[in-house]
Amino acid sequence: MIWSPLNRERWPLVALIVCAATLSGVYVLEYVFNQAPCQMCWWQRYAWFVAAPLALAAIIVRWRGAGPGLMSAFCLLLGFVFLASFGLATWHALFEWNMAPGPESCTVAAGSLPETVRPSDLLTRPVAIPSCKDALWRLPDAPWGLSLAGMNAVLSLAMSALSLLAAGRTGRKTDTANELATA
Repeated sequence: MIWSPLNRERWPLVALIVCAATLSGVYVLEYVFNQAPCQMCWWQRYAWFVAAPLALAAIIVRWRGAGPGLMSAFCLLLGFVFLASFGLATWHALFEWNMAPGPESCTVAAGSLPETVRPSDLLTRPVAIPSCKDALWRLPDAPWGLSLAGMNAVLSLAMSALSLLAAGRTGRKTDTANELATA
């Protein structure tokens, strides 16, 4: 049998790695490239903040000998968390494309500054006033202009589908039928 991470015993490790990579990527965008997240971006991060410790908990209980039912439950929970992330990301992407209404607090009027920013701070450090309506970055050379929210929607949907698929798959069984009996 070919090794596959798509079973209920191995999937939480893959999910944890993807969560860590995704969150690392958004923090690099935030702190290295000064792309401050908007309110809806933070909501999307919350789902990843839930999925990472959930995957870690699944790994720990598997090390302690959890049964297949509990591992399936963890994969199902991961699938539903990623599905929630898909919903939030899709809503954000549709709001960017003027296809869905967004929260009133997520639009920024021209010339407005947050109360915590002094005008002198604008001269010494970059201060971003993010609006959920305007995508700060889009996938280059894509005719549909997939934003970060759109990419999160695609990734979250894939992770949800793979989590739900892994919930029903068992690990590799050891073939003992052809082994010699010890005398």
